[in-house]
Amino acid sequence: MKLIKPEWIEHGPKESLSSLHINPEGIRVAIAGKYNAVDCIRIFRLASILDENYQKQSRLLCRIDTQCPLCVRFSYTSDVLAVASRQSVLLYHLTATNPNVTNQPVQSSSSFGDFPETWRLRSSLSSGHVADVLDIAWSPSNDHYLASCSIDNHICIYAWPSATLVTTLRGHTGLVKGLAWDPTGLLLASQSSDGTVKVWSSTSWQCEQAVKEPFDGCAESTSFLRLDWSPDGTMFTTAHAKNNTFPVAACVIRGASTVDAEFVGHRREVTCARFLQRILLINGRRRCLLAIGSKDRTLSLWLTSPRQPLCVVNDFFASGILDMSWCLNDDNGLITLGICSPDGACAFIIFNKDELGTPLTRPEMAKFYSDMYKVNMSIPTKAITNGTPMTNGNGHSHHVPPSTTVKATLANQTERRLGDGRRCIKPLCIDTHTAAPPSTTATTISKAPSPPRPTTISTSVAVPSSNLSSVRPMPTIPIDPKPTKGVIRSSTSSITLPSSISSTALFPPVKLQPNLIRKINNEYELRTEKSDQLYILSCINEKTKLAQWKNVFQSPLLAIQATKNFIAIVTLNEPQHCSELFVLQRQSGLRLYSNIVLTQTLAGLYISENANNIQRATISLIYITGLLTVFDITRHSMICPIIDVNISHLLPPHASIVDIFTLNHINSDTVCLITSTGHLYGFDNLLKHWTCLFHKHDFVSDFALPPELTSSGPLSTLTKSYGTTMNDDIYQKNLYSSSNRELLVSAYLETQIHRSRVLHSSREYYFWLTSFVRFLASSSLDDKSLKLKSILDHIAEHVHSTPTNSTTSFMPLKTKDEYQNLLNECLTILRNHDDASTLVQHYEQT
Repeated sequence: MKLIKPEWIEHGPKESLSSLHINPEGIRVAIAGKYNAVDCIRIFRLASILDENYQKQSRLLCRIDTQCPLCVRFSYTSDVLAVASRQSVLLYHLTATNPNVTNQPVQSSSSFGDFPETWRLRSSLSSGHVADVLDIAWSPSNDHYLASCSIDNHICIYAWPSATLVTTLRGHTGLVKGLAWDPTGLLLASQSSDGTVKVWSSTSWQCEQAVKEPFDGCAESTSFLRLDWSPDGTMFTTAHAKNNTFPVAACVIRGASTVDAEFVGHRREVTCARFLQRILLINGRRRCLLAIGSKDRTLSLWLTSPRQPLCVVNDFFASGILDMSWCLNDDNGLITLGICSPDGACAFIIFNKDELGTPLTRPEMAKFYSDMYKVNMSIPTKAITNGTPMTNGNGHSHHVPPSTTVKATLANQTERRLGDGRRCIKPLCIDTHTAAPPSTTATTISKAPSPPRPTTISTSVAVPSSNLSSVRPMPTIPIDPKPTKGVIRSSTSSITLPSSISSTALFPPVKLQPNLIRKINNEYELRTEKSDQLYILSCINEKTKLAQWKNVFQSPLLAIQATKNFIAIVTLNEPQHCSELFVLQRQSGLRLYSNIVLTQTLAGLYISENANNIQRATISLIYITGLLTVFDITRHSMICPIIDVNISHLLPPHASIVDIFTLNHINSDTVCLITSTGHLYGFDNLLKHWTCLFHKHDFVSDFALPPELTSSGPLSTLTKSYGTTMNDDIYQKNLYSSSNRELLVSAYLETQIHRSRVLHSSREYYFWLTSFVRFLASSSLDDKSLKLKSILDHIAEHVHSTPTNSTTSFMPLKTKDEYQNLLNECLTILRNHDDASTLVQHYEQT
């Protein structure tokens, strides 16, 4: 590792820098800012900065004077330089090179003169923005699109090379300060001062993902929010997030709405995050290299998968870090990171090829994207050579190769595969004449299909006006945030629903993810990968980082959930248009049962261990139609206590905002369902209906229970785990001053008795029934004698009658002796109350 801070590039402490970018080939570095009181862009030869042997040659390649350059970005073909300026994006083209100019001085006070390179303004994209443009980003590999964001809260998408406005994305309510394309060009991430990051689809230009959580309480204290995608496309890292009050860089998984990891250690706001856009092979594992810059003048370098800090560079600037850019030289293997600061200085960090790992080559990266995302990522080639001029959409000309063949044109086509296996290829207009003159070539290419007319996209979903009154918001399938039970997250590749099912869908379907990762108690990690049209599931030991076992599937894995002993997997059988459930043993990866074909499209998969026996677990499947199926499994048996039971009616009208939806198995007869609204339901197998075990907003359940009443058992455990009590002031005011206090307590105790019966908890049934008798005996209720007599009659019937299958399965107490003990306990309680002496004598005689 080598750190270089060239003093001959510095603009000075009173003339700040705003942006820095190294072209993909690693030849040039563009620096934007104020130099000698003039806003300009200076392009340097990178080799003259990194190697002392080149410093006597021409350093400054070109200088461009322009107004307020806030961001500079080279295209992937390195022939176009995009500049974010006031209310517009300026596009400069490399039009000529002058190799005879070899000693151009660095200290140039004018943009005119002899420079080794000539960059001319060809296009000014002024339509779209009405205020300063803060950030720009080229779409990867092919430069099909150029995205820009502005302080007018909008994002503009321009087509290239026509340089026309395709669409305007409206959804942010604050200044949009950062943009980043995912490496496939399918998604565009934007970060705004409104405290959100939105991810937009490049096919529909709709917002597919919105992240708010890590930005709560973040003040607008940064000029830029430069985020970036990882080279494998599985996540992106944002700027200026917080964990409590500490500044962090938040890592968000592709398709998720919550933070997966945080990069900590900085003392002030994170302003920029940049990934090296090549995957590194380190000890046989694919890892990504991330640089994070902050206002605390600190740079930190990290490796991902797993997260690992490499180094920290402190105080090498007088101010914070504004922009960074990575570069990989394929010839010598050097990896370079360029950094700039508003104090007018820039620095470069150089890594030798043996210091970090082995980067994947461009063909290997293209194959990786093809296997993982089903897209054809062609390797960009130079569009500037000594050839014939070609006109763009604005009538300006730039150079193209003298001969453009059909084969070369086909190689630039973009291909991606849909979820059902179909190929989607973007059409291109191809000149069929093999020997056309240059003017014909230019005319033919300019006839390429024009982009769609400019439109405005918002985050809301358009609904026909005739159906507005009958439209009910589709509820999002809730997720369990606990890592031991896994998290179901959406991705960009979705399942195509049959028309007969999609019309009745209540929940969105689970969407395919390129790579699924699940952690089991921070001890093991389940990973999926595709190899030769097969899908490999590996169980990795977190301590040794070695694979404990592997299993193979012929269909892509749709969802995975795991406990200490069991793994539930649902695969998508695309040829048959159905899903299949597999159950594996966690320790060995062996399949415990034959695969089960699911009856409907999956919306959620959950698994939980039995509370009393970890060798037993419950697998729960939720379908898009709102039906639930539950499997009770052990190593030797598998039963289905619940088949296609409706749960959609358990969700309130605002179910679209439900965020937690966990199925927890209590015992062999009861399945409990917990919603994020604070409702706890239990399924009664005898009645075949759901019963409410806890209601967060229930007036009785909240404060009708006196503090001295306590119990132990599944009902008490659930109430303490998922229930909440009201404020003490409300408790005192509503309970002890209420004229209906005794009625409230009576209703609550009755409810607890029946909830204990649903859970088949004999201990709690005994406790709550005796507590109810004790309460009635000491109360002033007018009908307490009737209630006590009814309770004792009920107990006495079981004492003197022969138990039947129906009564033993319905009641938690099973034998006559248990009911006799319960009757004796109730009579003992009543003997202490004179007004109940008649009842005691009656039942003692019988």
